[in-house]
Amino acid sequence: MLGQAPELDRRIWLLAATRFVVTAGFAAVMPFLALHLAVERHYAILRIGLLWTVVGLVSASMQWVAGQVTERMGRRRVLLVAMLLRSVNLALLGWAIGARASFSWIALLCIVNGGMRAFYDPAASALVAALCPRDKRVAAFSLHRVGSSLGWAAGPLAITFAPEAAYSTIFYVAAPITLIAAAAVALLPDSGKVTRRTRLRWSQLAEFRRDRKFVRFLLATLPFFVLQTQMYHMLPLYAAKYLGLDRTQVGSLFVVNGILVVLLQLPAVELIRRVGTAGALVIGSLGYVVAYVGVGLASGYLTLLSCVVLGTLCEIAAVPAHQARVTALAPIDNVAGYVGLGGLVQGIAQTSGPIVGSCLIELTSPSIGWILLALLGVSAALGFRRRRPVR
Repeated sequence: MLGQAPELDRRIWLLAATRFVVTAGFAAVMPFLALHLAVERHYAILRIGLLWTVVGLVSASMQWVAGQVTERMGRRRVLLVAMLLRSVNLALLGWAIGARASFSWIALLCIVNGGMRAFYDPAASALVAALCPRDKRVAAFSLHRVGSSLGWAAGPLAITFAPEAAYSTIFYVAAPITLIAAAAVALLPDSGKVTRRTRLRWSQLAEFRRDRKFVRFLLATLPFFVLQTQMYHMLPLYAAKYLGLDRTQVGSLFVVNGILVVLLQLPAVELIRRVGTAGALVIGSLGYVVAYVGVGLASGYLTLLSCVVLGTLCEIAAVPAHQARVTALAPIDNVAGYVGLGGLVQGIAQTSGPIVGSCLIELTSPSIGWILLALLGVSAALGFRRRRPVR
């Protein structure tokens, strides 16, 4: 179960703890911002939805920029600068909300937050790759995923102990929490050589086209994460609108998801090791096919819950395998660049996923829409599978 986890470099454990702290601070405030803007400030839902789309696109595009900058500045330095700026930005968001600033100011600060958040993953993933051998990377990324899941649970849970606190005040708590994570990163020695290249240009994206194996991997990444994001966006809407589930029942689906990730992510490392990262991605993609066909045929809470459990198991197998696979495909001197480009494609998929899901469900029928979504899992599995060398 915990197999390789205790054997990991202590700096990887420190990075996992940092991810927990950063995620907890973020989860304590940002998921509730849409609710604040819609209910307390009475802004149109369409306007709020457009803002989150822009934030998602900015965050996705900044993933590639972050990867390239990381290779120039160094991993620890990028993590420190991003977290320091993000802490300041959270404090400014608290001020803007408390002062009832205009939507434009709040939107600008949300976009900056999304951009700063995008700088964490490429630098952290490159640092993890540098600190452990390839055969232990799945365990390392799984440990980070547990830290993230615990943070997503701890942030909102902490807020329940202060129900009378003003929403703006919580930002002033989240900001120093992010500084604590920055202080932990400051203890880490940097690793990897800092490259000196020409000025950063978007045309450098064309350099990746020569790596056909990685391009094929990116083409499979797109449908996979369009699928993965449906569980967190379209599934709760579908559950409430078409299956008649109440808020408590919908919320319990996410509780089950979080509990399963925390309990099973590290034990799943051994399974991923046996089937390989490519095999885990294929299994996860095909598992989503079954899960989403089941969602389309679900008749109530229990049948939908079983589909969520299966989807969560697919996520547990595939997401850390995806992270490890990116670092394995990357050349040793450009791990952060590859992680950043992978994050760009993943971000585009997760941003467009709700649009794809809602269009399929609204333009066909709820059941057929989910079945059509499930077919994306087949295309992802075909892209992720290993090709045998031609003899």
